[in-house]
Amino acid sequence: MAAITEGRFTAHDYVESCIQRAISTEERVGAFVHFNPDRIRAQVRPQTSASGQLANMPIGVKDIMATRGVPTEMGSAALIGPFSGHIPNSSAKVVDKLAGESAIMFGKTVTTEFAWREPGKTRNPWQLHHTPGGSSSGSAAAVAAGCVPAALGTQTFGSVIRPAAFCGVVGFKPSFGTIPRTGIYPMSDSLDQVGVFTRTVTDAALLSACLWTDAGTVQQHDGNTVPPALAAGLTTPDQRPRQIALLHTSRWDRADAAQQQLINDTAALLTEEGADVTLLELPAGFDAIWDIAATLCDVEGAEVNAQFMDENPPRVSRHILELITRGRARPASDYQHAKAAQQSLVLQFHELLAPFDAVLTAPARGEAPPGLADTGDAVFCIPFSVLGGPAITLPAAMSANGLPLGIQLVHRWGDDQRLLDTARWIEQRLARPQVFPLLP
Repeated sequence: MAAITEGRFTAHDYVESCIQRAISTEERVGAFVHFNPDRIRAQVRPQTSASGQLANMPIGVKDIMATRGVPTEMGSAALIGPFSGHIPNSSAKVVDKLAGESAIMFGKTVTTEFAWREPGKTRNPWQLHHTPGGSSSGSAAAVAAGCVPAALGTQTFGSVIRPAAFCGVVGFKPSFGTIPRTGIYPMSDSLDQVGVFTRTVTDAALLSACLWTDAGTVQQHDGNTVPPALAAGLTTPDQRPRQIALLHTSRWDRADAAQQQLINDTAALLTEEGADVTLLELPAGFDAIWDIAATLCDVEGAEVNAQFMDENPPRVSRHILELITRGRARPASDYQHAKAAQQSLVLQFHELLAPFDAVLTAPARGEAPPGLADTGDAVFCIPFSVLGGPAITLPAAMSANGLPLGIQLVHRWGDDQRLLDTARWIEQRLARPQVFPLLP
């Protein structure tokens, strides 16, 4: 994104190239649900008068984020509530923050219905018969296909990290609460987090810093309020030895052989580069984290979406109806226990990670699976949504089938800057070239 601000491209030419790329790929990839070239062109400002760190940067916006004057339909045909055909009168706070930095709202990217499980039209740009992941499917695919340099997404279970890994881009989910969710359709108040898709760690840091909430208003899972500490960019890299924890989790056997090999090979590479890599074993209590996530999401998601049970005939997917049914069947005591357990694990994780600059783990079970009816398994993302700390995935290899494979780096709540600085250090050592899929 620095190319425009440094004057290497004119804003008009760059934005027009993005428009043409989106036009040429949309029929095959289907990253956008609302895309208006004339509206995009009208937002371009003369570089001499543009202000803001994101001036004239085309940014994709996930279609659960309200956009004033532009349809926001949540990927749903539901008529109850402001969904199908809905045009908001105001924008989500993150969209207003983009406007305040003079960014260009390039288009609304496809989401699974209400950011849950029913896939949209988007295909993986690397292999069109494979899923791009979800729920932020359009955002990941739009960046991967070269339509935009960055896009916004959200994550409840794995909806930033997994699609970024499947599509071969950088996906960053900052600490819980550090980017405001006002004006974004919710799923789970205990888990929902805003994230970004970019091509580099540097761009992810810049965009996230521009979206950051006001200092002193960030609430951690344990109830403490701590000012965020993410700078607008990255600190100067130092040469000290990096302390990296290698984490497999108790679900490691769910990762395929190629994904396991990539994580272990990356650990070996970082060791050769001077990092101190230590195998991290989580206490047995962390094995409950997947059940905690399911309980929180079922109960909170059922409350948010309860109205759809009254629509006759129902226009929402079976996935939403099943979520409501499960949530209603959960005893209140299960929910209270899950909330308490979440807070306890956040504190334990905070202590465990104190010595480390980052934790290296898998972002997904492997490459994007074939087919478009399912968006993949979030098993390796769920723990870090529950724990609320920052997580980032970096493209690291290509599979034998020509699909991206990534690594995931995570840290404890509030250590976003430390994680991003370490991620850039690792990105430099992976030395992956920025390439775009050769779409047929």
